[in-house]
Amino acid sequence: MRGKTDIQTIESSKEIHFRQTTITNLLPTVVIDHHEEFHDPLQPSLQMIEESLDSMQQKEVPKLYPYYLGQRNYWISKLFFFHFTKYSLQLKKHVLDKGLKINEQHLPQLSPIDDLQSSVEASLKKIKQYNQITTCQLVNVIFFGELKWITFKCIVAFLIESLSKNSISFILSNIIICVSSNQIKEAHQFAIVLVTLNLFCVLSRHHAANQSIIFSSKARLTLINLVYIKLIELNQYSFKQANIGKILNILSGDINTLEQVLSMIFPSSVVIVSLSLACYILWDRFNGFIGILVVAIIFIAYPIQIFLQSFNSQTLKLQKQHQDKRFKITNELVEGIRLIKMYAWEQAFRKMILTARGEEFKCLLKVVLRSGIDRLFTLISQIWASLLFFIILHYGGYRSEIKVAEMISTLQLLSFLKLNCVYMVSYGIQSFIQIKVSFERIANILNLQNFEMKQLNTNKKQNHENQKDQNVSRIQFSNFSAFWTHSVSKEEKAVLKNLNLQINKGEIWALIGKVGSGKSTFLHSLLSEIPAYEGYLLFDGQDPKVSNLSIAYVEQEPYIFPDTIRRNILFGRPYDKSLYQKVTQATELDVDFSLMKFSDQTEIGERGITLSGGQKARISLARALYSLADIYLFDDPLSAVDAHVAEILFQIAIKQFILNEQPQINPNKKIPTVIIATHQIQYAVKCDKIAILNQGEIIAQGSYDQVKQSLYMINEGLAQQLTSQQNDNKNQEEIKLSTRRRNGVRLTQIQNLTIQETNQKVVQLSTYVRYFKYWKCYELFLILALEAGSEIIIIFYQRVISLFQQYQIQNEINFAFTLLGILTLGLLFCNFLKYLINNLQVQKTTQNIHKQMLESIILAPISYFDINPSGRIINRFSNDLSLCDAQTNQVCLDILELIGNFLFALVTLAILQPFFLIMIIGLLLIDLYLYSFYNKIISQLKENELIQRSPLFDFIKKTLGGAIQVRVYDQRNQFTKLFFDLSNKCNLNSLTYYYQTRCFGFNIDMIGFLAQTVGLFIFLNLNNDDISIFSQGLLLLATYNDGLQLGLRQIINFATQMNSYNRMFEIIDISPEAPHFKQDDENFHKFPQNGDIVFSNVYMRYRANSDLILKGISFKIKSGQKIGCVGRTGAGKSSILQALFRISEIEDDEDSSISISGVDIRILGLQKLRSNIGIIPQCPFLFTGTIKSNLDPFEETNEENIWKALQVTGLIEHIKQFPNGILTDISDVNSVFSVGQKQLICLTRVLLSKKKIVVLDEATANLDLKTDDFIQETLKKQLKDCTIITIAHRLNTIADYDKVMVIHDGIVIEYDKPYKLLAKSSNSTYIDKDSEFSRLVKNTGKQNGQAIFDMAKKQ
Repeated sequence: MRGKTDIQTIESSKEIHFRQTTITNLLPTVVIDHHEEFHDPLQPSLQMIEESLDSMQQKEVPKLYPYYLGQRNYWISKLFFFHFTKYSLQLKKHVLDKGLKINEQHLPQLSPIDDLQSSVEASLKKIKQYNQITTCQLVNVIFFGELKWITFKCIVAFLIESLSKNSISFILSNIIICVSSNQIKEAHQFAIVLVTLNLFCVLSRHHAANQSIIFSSKARLTLINLVYIKLIELNQYSFKQANIGKILNILSGDINTLEQVLSMIFPSSVVIVSLSLACYILWDRFNGFIGILVVAIIFIAYPIQIFLQSFNSQTLKLQKQHQDKRFKITNELVEGIRLIKMYAWEQAFRKMILTARGEEFKCLLKVVLRSGIDRLFTLISQIWASLLFFIILHYGGYRSEIKVAEMISTLQLLSFLKLNCVYMVSYGIQSFIQIKVSFERIANILNLQNFEMKQLNTNKKQNHENQKDQNVSRIQFSNFSAFWTHSVSKEEKAVLKNLNLQINKGEIWALIGKVGSGKSTFLHSLLSEIPAYEGYLLFDGQDPKVSNLSIAYVEQEPYIFPDTIRRNILFGRPYDKSLYQKVTQATELDVDFSLMKFSDQTEIGERGITLSGGQKARISLARALYSLADIYLFDDPLSAVDAHVAEILFQIAIKQFILNEQPQINPNKKIPTVIIATHQIQYAVKCDKIAILNQGEIIAQGSYDQVKQSLYMINEGLAQQLTSQQNDNKNQEEIKLSTRRRNGVRLTQIQNLTIQETNQKVVQLSTYVRYFKYWKCYELFLILALEAGSEIIIIFYQRVISLFQQYQIQNEINFAFTLLGILTLGLLFCNFLKYLINNLQVQKTTQNIHKQMLESIILAPISYFDINPSGRIINRFSNDLSLCDAQTNQVCLDILELIGNFLFALVTLAILQPFFLIMIIGLLLIDLYLYSFYNKIISQLKENELIQRSPLFDFIKKTLGGAIQVRVYDQRNQFTKLFFDLSNKCNLNSLTYYYQTRCFGFNIDMIGFLAQTVGLFIFLNLNNDDISIFSQGLLLLATYNDGLQLGLRQIINFATQMNSYNRMFEIIDISPEAPHFKQDDENFHKFPQNGDIVFSNVYMRYRANSDLILKGISFKIKSGQKIGCVGRTGAGKSSILQALFRISEIEDDEDSSISISGVDIRILGLQKLRSNIGIIPQCPFLFTGTIKSNLDPFEETNEENIWKALQVTGLIEHIKQFPNGILTDISDVNSVFSVGQKQLICLTRVLLSKKKIVVLDEATANLDLKTDDFIQETLKKQLKDCTIITIAHRLNTIADYDKVMVIHDGIVIEYDKPYKLLAKSSNSTYIDKDSEFSRLVKNTGKQNGQAIFDMAKKQ
């Protein structure tokens, strides 16, 4: 039968792959049962796994190129980039020709000078010399610090290019003069000089560009590392002062954009030299100051640029603010997608994100339109500037006759000034503005103050006295008051008040109290995570800052990072096999390992999503035990596991291992101290001492007998029930490690969730077609027609200039100037329309793509988020979208104009000199051949480079998520080293891509240089009798190849941008979950009419081809009933909620159904279904916005009802303390609400929504018992007619429910009233029935079990 499906055998594997892109191994999820122990003979032992790992490490895959580029090459090879070409040919031969894809094994080694660690560390030292680093100082550190020699090389190379280009204008003029005067021999001599200068230009230009891009890559990664190191140094309070959305946006958006703009600064650095040389040449050419006038005219564009970019600077700042907001909300959407779907809040988030994006889009549109006007005057500046100059020259009487040689050479010089001065300065100004904006934002992060715990009272007398005391306590609080602000005023209220407490070595202390009483602040004080305190806190009589005591900390929400289980436990520490085995045994993890295919080498998905909550808690506990700390701080780790496992962990892991075994392992250290903040008083009474906190004050401390009266303040009922607990504990036989019961295990196979992003996809024609489908056809053709018109106008302009001598002879000079004026106006008009249409269409396209991405991601099934790391998804909305926003405009226009200019120049040259047609054909064939394989190389390298950015971004998020753990376990250096390794890998991918891009551009230019040289001598020998044809041909030869390599590289850049678009299209193409809205929903406008729920033979699996989770489950719940759902960890309790909310769809069988109020939920739209079920989750979810928007995101109720609901939940007084009340911004939610208060916010939502069905998914597991009781009582009173389903580990919570449902292995094994499951008859006075529920109750302890029985009997 289907319900009795056997557990599938784990497939054997010949080779173990860890952290590879092709992992398809089945990873078992272990669930503890009460059945007999089960062992799979196919499971490898831990020793076998370790041996396999060792053998794998010995087998190193040989690299294609085992050296760094240039390692074994002479200077002449490096001068002509032969070492780059050699590597590209190897890639072609050994990779592309074999139909393979370029991957990490095909990359060269990273050069020692490109290693980032020394550069970053040196930059960090310089930054630390400044108290508050300014933007200018940061620029100085980056440009003139460790990268100063690269900066110097860039400037020198661009300087050589400038000298060569200016000299070319002088030589060009002399060649034309020699030809016009029939001095052919002298013309040939000048031609040789011209060829030499052209070669210098090619070499210097590419070496300058190569060095500038090396600088950009290293500067980008240096900045990322500086920001990362700064963030990892901050404590929790200091980190809260920063805007997390802004930080992530800077890391993924700003710094990536900087990579492009940093390289544009260097060409601008030699503008003064270029201008000076040009002025000298023009002064000499036109015999005086009048020659310099043309330079002044062409630089009319400068004021226009500065005017436009000054506006852009302010607009960019505003755009970044909107981008930060959008990014933060998007991050919250992706991180909290499961709960957002359950709350049916997708449309609310969609509205918030689209609103932020709309404001961002307005800013982007303003920037690109202004930049388009800037480009309009810049790129044709040689045309209108030369026209104005020639008009002034002629009509101003400075020249009665203007020579063609002077006009042609001046036009060539202006073309150079346009590209290297006006154009580059235009980009330089834009780059400067972006650098200024981004560096300001980065400097703000680097200037974040780390508010270390500061003692407000400076009297150290008591401290010294304590140090003299030989019998000093391990931890001592003396008149201690803690503040959650670094600047404490007289009016500031302390969170902890006047604590006096002494904790000795070897003691276990329990810390209990109501929600918001200060328990977490108490632990954070011991972790030195609070900003300020009064009084004294001493470790062994010393200030915590100078104490050598080590601390281990287990959070309420365990920090699990995507890696192997072993690495999560070791957490950077060396592997000690004996200690490791003891720790895993103490935390019951060895049972899990025995049934996992790869044992403790099993990969954990992001946020530990392949693990149950109990497994994550036990891994975090094992990490703490492995550290062999002096002080253990536990923030309620036992709440995440069931009562039986909690008892084992308390007795074996906490009491036996820490207090008995650890001193034997490390006899030189004192016995550790343990502090447990817990809401489970049944474990608190088993501790040596108890401290009770109430409103930040210790109201009682000491042994159980000393404080038991004060327990009434926490939970009166439980205090009465536990009166005799202490005596029972003394007589209770302690669980022994050697005889402990090994529980059986249910093995569920699931696929490894995290899919690595390594499968490169070559962009197909369909991607381009899909992109341009967002355009309107007539607009596309109009842009092409306008570009053709622009090129034809420029050629006609040049033709009129070359015929100018004839116009002067025929006395038609006025007609010539009129014609030139008309052509110039026509050119301005064509380009204006072209830029306007292109810019609008590109921005509208990215806007539409973002909208479709957002629509797709909110409709995506939850399984998509399980197998794709959030960093990767967010990268699509940040890095990919930002790159397309910023660069597609420029790239499209560059391709259009540069390639168009090249092709029209070739056609014109062929018309002027038909023999040159042979060169044109050869030139095009060679260029196409180079492009054919370089396109593949560069595209694949770019894809690799972009893929490497995601792990870098994921690692940052991973670290920030566990920043406290990193600091507590002193692993900052280890994490920094790991980040250096990732950065170097990213740097290697970036540089390899840029080197091949540069190699391609250089080879294209060298081919063009050879064609230019041959063409020069063809015209010189065959067209020396027609000065107009010769001069125009010479001008075209001098300029036609200037932009070709850039144009071809921009084509490749466009292809790599298509990769970004393709990745965004992949988001759009996600197969959606079931429809959110259906027409049939209108027929159920009063749904649900009641709270009846029926599960009928329900089967469900989380993903296709995975095992069944629910296996024919059936039950009925009547409207208004309160149902408790219990079972071992992983039994399938939460899966019932997944099915009820249709987070995962049930199997599509005729006899399988779930109905609510008599309606099969499959016929409803998801919005209709989910919006009518209330939920209080285990981890409360609050998003960026106000308290009001968090309570009522769709604005469906008024403020009066909100205040009433807050009064019912007891939050009204707390919220009234804020000046803005319910309009208070909670972007930094942890500074506004405690964990318990956040849960009460979730309760308030439920009360406001007035749903007929409410579910609690272990909602009170991390709350104190009094708050738990308060929530239960509130639900019963306020929602007495509602159906309530509670998944609970705390059985006291559901003891008085109408029914209890016991789930085991995906089926309901018991479903009845709690009392009937505990008692054989109505006369029973204790638990006498043999049932699974009774066993679970007994596991909570004798007295607590009896208390549950008594509550159930009263019901």
